[in-house]
Amino acid sequence: MGTVLPRVRATAIAVLGIIALAVICQRVFHANSTVAAIALLFGVLLAGVYTKLSASVLASVTATLCLDYLFVPPIGSITIDAPQGWIVLAVFLAVSLVASHLAARLRQQRDELIARQTESEKLHALSRAMLLSSGEDVRRLIVNKCVELFGFSEVVLYETATGQFHRSASHTSIPDGKLRKVALYGSVEHDPAERTTILPVTLGNKNFGSLGFRDVWLPEPALQALGNTIAVGVAQAQVQEAGTQAEAVRRSEELKSVMLDALAHDLKTPLTAITAAADMLVDGSVAGDTQRRELLRVIQQETEGLKRLIAEAMHLAQIDAKRLKLESEPVTVVEIVDAAVQLLGERAASHQIKVEAGSDLSPVIVDRELMIQALKQLIDNAIKYSPSGSAVTVTASEWDGLVSISVRDQGQGLTELEQGRVFEKFYRGRYDHSAVQGTGMGLAIAKEISEAHGGSLKVESQFGQGSRFTITLHSARERSELEEQHA
Repeated sequence: MGTVLPRVRATAIAVLGIIALAVICQRVFHANSTVAAIALLFGVLLAGVYTKLSASVLASVTATLCLDYLFVPPIGSITIDAPQGWIVLAVFLAVSLVASHLAARLRQQRDELIARQTESEKLHALSRAMLLSSGEDVRRLIVNKCVELFGFSEVVLYETATGQFHRSASHTSIPDGKLRKVALYGSVEHDPAERTTILPVTLGNKNFGSLGFRDVWLPEPALQALGNTIAVGVAQAQVQEAGTQAEAVRRSEELKSVMLDALAHDLKTPLTAITAAADMLVDGSVAGDTQRRELLRVIQQETEGLKRLIAEAMHLAQIDAKRLKLESEPVTVVEIVDAAVQLLGERAASHQIKVEAGSDLSPVIVDRELMIQALKQLIDNAIKYSPSGSAVTVTASEWDGLVSISVRDQGQGLTELEQGRVFEKFYRGRYDHSAVQGTGMGLAIAKEISEAHGGSLKVESQFGQGSRFTITLHSARERSELEEQHA
């Protein structure tokens, strides 16, 4: 019904226009049959340009009748006395029909050119969106852009390489079996009853999958162009992912090599000390109880260092495997700070540990053991890079629902380049491995733990004036309010 009324309206306008033109030629301009025929033929051409072929044919017949009735003797009658009248009318009708047909063909070609230009613009927009996509899921982008640009009510993209279906909605009526079939055989499939079209997504001889959509009809050339364009996007995504995976493998191998080098170095020193102390005890070369206790203390300290090194490696392995599980509970900041300092034991004896944390701070909801471990890593790092006897300051404050715990050292500080890389795994900065013991895992572990709690770990440093590392967490009250808002 929506397309019938416009056609009827256009036909009526064409017919009435021809009648009005004939009347004007006869009553206003008093034109003869030759001038009237030219004017009516012009009207038929206009009708052919702006209406369908059926309407222009009807306009041609109407123009012939008007010419006969108003301009061919006897005037005012559709009868014709002279034979030349029949010839005039027959020629006029033939010319007007040919003109209508030519005009209709021109109109059709014009519409096809406009449609092709529109389709080309849509395909260009789709290609540009895929090319400029950075970090986005290209398959999801393709589906969304097809709905946006072409007006499809439903879209499903099937990718052969992964066997995955990417849909415009959680539930679609396009069968998965048909999508697999089209991807396998590479032929377009139409279903007029369901108003669906499924086309293969191919590029050259390689088949990347299929695309199904509903409620929009596209010509075969447009379907082929759409399939090729989407194939380019899918191929681009696959190449990028392959490159990312290769880079991840290369990076993983590099990190493994660095970790093995670091562990080999940091295991060598305590194992050498333990072996030497144990040999002296076994050989009986110890002079007295005092020296024996000193050797046992060395063994105990170096063993604790090995345990700490293994614990760091285990924590990092859990973080990399995404298996870090939080057992959150309300904990006071003072409790976290005191426990972290106590865990350092004799390692903190060579420095002045200053704690500035008020008892009125709001508690935080964290995994107690993990957060103590994170803060211990920061204090231990400050001790390593600060001169012996200098102060390491731990401060805690609260502002606008956020609780901050800062550790400030008296070391050499970090350059801007080092500040950007200091949280990378196994990064040791400009210090040589022989100068400061460590694997470069501590700050990476502390950052991951902080972010796992919805917080952050930042560094502020000025070269030559030390560094300050700050863990920021939501207070228990602030976190409860945020969870209520998201609920």
